[in-house]
Amino acid sequence: MDSPTVIIILRIIHIVAGAFWVGGAATTAFFLLPTVKATGPVGGQFAGALIQRTHLPEWLTAAGVLAVLSGLLLYWDFYAGLAWDGFQPQVVIGIGGLLAILSLVLGIFVSRPTASRMSAVGKAIQAQGSPPTPTQIAERDSLLARLTNFAMINAVLVVITATCMAIGRYAG
Repeated sequence: MDSPTVIIILRIIHIVAGAFWVGGAATTAFFLLPTVKATGPVGGQFAGALIQRTHLPEWLTAAGVLAVLSGLLLYWDFYAGLAWDGFQPQVVIGIGGLLAILSLVLGIFVSRPTASRMSAVGKAIQAQGSPPTPTQIAERDSLLARLTNFAMINAVLVVITATCMAIGRYAG
């Protein structure tokens, strides 16, 4: 990739998608899900509506994919062929990249399916026209706890990733 234009476009995609991903993950984990949990059935309705109407999990996944793919291309372009020479920028940025990939994998294979199942349970409760059964309440609470735990893990991973990206060039 010798073209400065391609590098600039990749950097824009990487930074904008990454900022959206980190901000969305942190907002969801530290503000939205704790509020959903604290407000009980109303919170569950809110979470279901949020997932159904905005497709937030899909948007966050797409942002994560764009950030990771553009980041891999940039990393390859900047650091391919460099030999290990102590704690250099490529190491710090590489650690951040690995954490981002881990977060993306957790998001795709754990958080997203959990959010989808939670949405389905909410739809079922809404469609039946009566209060949720004890089984539905237990499943909804279990899904919310799982989603909250993995959202916290993902948020921490992407915040550390962003930190690595911000300080990486100063390593060494």
